[in-house]
Amino acid sequence: MGNFLSHLLQRKGDDRVNLNDFKKSHKRFSQEPLGLPFLIRKDDRGYSASVLNRKFKPKDDRKGLFHSLKYEDDEEVFHAFYGGNSQEILVSHEPSNIVISRGDLQCLIPGAWLNDEVINLYLELLKERERREPGKFLKCHFFNTFFFEKLANGKNGYNFEAVRRWTTKKKLGYTLIECDKVFVPIHKKKHWCLAVINVKDETFQYLDSLGGKDIHVLEVLARYLMEETRDKGDTEIDSTSWKRELVDELPLQKNGSDCGMFMIKYTDFYSRGLKLCFSQENMDYFRKKTAEEILRRRVE
Repeated sequence: MGNFLSHLLQRKGDDRVNLNDFKKSHKRFSQEPLGLPFLIRKDDRGYSASVLNRKFKPKDDRKGLFHSLKYEDDEEVFHAFYGGNSQEILVSHEPSNIVISRGDLQCLIPGAWLNDEVINLYLELLKERERREPGKFLKCHFFNTFFFEKLANGKNGYNFEAVRRWTTKKKLGYTLIECDKVFVPIHKKKHWCLAVINVKDETFQYLDSLGGKDIHVLEVLARYLMEETRDKGDTEIDSTSWKRELVDELPLQKNGSDCGMFMIKYTDFYSRGLKLCFSQENMDYFRKKTAEEILRRRVE
């Protein structure tokens, strides 16, 4: 992209150049680009280029949740999406042994469905964020996308033994009951939802970006929490009295592809202790931002 921009900066006047021009000059980038135009300006110092994001308008800039990517980060994400073989490994996260190829990262291109690898690495990065700044974020545990499937896949739809060793204190350094919130991704064939064990408020929550309701998921988790605390030697909990909340006042998706993004952003915002102050119009931005965070292996 650098050579392309150098070519553009030789143009005269003040002009906007869409990334479609990039595709004409660089045919190897054949997929739909990020869709952001460049603004070429001329001043006393010469020509300069910047990336415009005309669709996105920050809603809460104070918290830094909607800051546009820097030009060099936007360029890096674009190259990661479209710059080579889909099998090329872009990220290796040693603590979780998760490897992200270009093909995996491309699930963050608008219109694509998020896969397990990208979701699970993002959740790992949320936990690392909390460890870096424990006073800034709630104490949380983030189960991966395979947890609930194993828990709910036994006889009569429940199998504690399948996940019993996932949460030993030796492995985690804490027990679930010590957390403020426990996040559980729920996969329903072609749709991602989220369940939250809100330990602090003694509530089980279910969030579905299509507005669906599934009280059964919360009952399975209520049973799990009782057995988990009993097994790990914590004070035994009677979660039958805890509230079940099918959260209905939440941002909803308006397409058939962003359920995974809504699920991980529900998780991100709740782990900050924030209200869900985003909407469908923010999803393309969140996709790029998530790609940038995965490439850096760091979520802020």
